[in-house]
Amino acid sequence: MKLTSLTILMLLVTLGGAASAQRPRYQPPLRQPCDFIEPLTKLEEFDARWETVIVRGSTHIMGLATREGFVRVDAIELRDEGNGTRALGVVVELRDPTRQDETHPAQESKSYVDYEEIDAVIKAWDRVARTDDTITKLNNFQSSYRTKGNLEIAVFRQTSGGAIAAAVSGGCDQVRVFLSLDEFIKLRWMIVQAKARLDEIK
Repeated sequence: MKLTSLTILMLLVTLGGAASAQRPRYQPPLRQPCDFIEPLTKLEEFDARWETVIVRGSTHIMGLATREGFVRVDAIELRDEGNGTRALGVVVELRDPTRQDETHPAQESKSYVDYEEIDAVIKAWDRVARTDDTITKLNNFQSSYRTKGNLEIAVFRQTSGGAIAAAVSGGCDQVRVFLSLDEFIKLRWMIVQAKARLDEIK
């Protein structure tokens, strides 16, 4: 059967639309973390120190496997033996295997949250989690929050009448993992548990 150019074009448009409909549409941040040269958090600043002994401690809190990726949360402590100072916080690791193949490994990233920032992050998480169609009279919406260490959380709906979805992203390459709302709430619980562990050693 011979296909005309118009028929081929219509097929490509239809297939492309079907593929894009399978993944939630998300508005990426305008700011690129790679533009920053200096460490963004105390934890990063400690981790980058030279000519001193840095002691690293960590407790694995939990891992969360989703349909499109994996999220891991650890509580961490960094201590500079040279001057006795230390930094506490949370590290969130993201892995997105959706573009993984034989030549390209899964995309991975780490984002750090200083201890002093955790309460503000949890408060913002609660606000973002309440996002629904009452926040605007327009059809599509998104609420997001970004930490100093470029961990971003978001809840959004980008198609009229579509389901509300969530996402967490971070790292220089903005690795992104899409979540259900239940997974989004569970990830918040993991952050709370990390802070509780850190409170025990303060």
